[in-house]
Amino acid sequence: MDIEVTRIGLMKFLAKKGGSLSIRELHTHSLVFYQAGHQAFSQVMESLVGDGLVTYDQATSVFALTDAGRARVEAA
Repeated sequence: MDIEVTRIGLMKFLAKKGGSLSIRELHTHSLVFYQAGHQAFSQVMESLVGDGLVTYDQATSVFALTDAGRARVEAA
């Protein structure tokens, strides 16, 4: 798994789906397209949240692309 390709791919998928998705939907996409299992998915998503590119709402289990994330997707 190429981490940067996975990061960009997941952000592009979020953008394509309107900017937010449930953790379940995003994890399934990650597993199918990037072979990122549970631990790898968690590490990638934690890095995206840490970099301010996505947010995670624990109450709803939804990841959302930030403005910085949208800018990064557009630059890719």
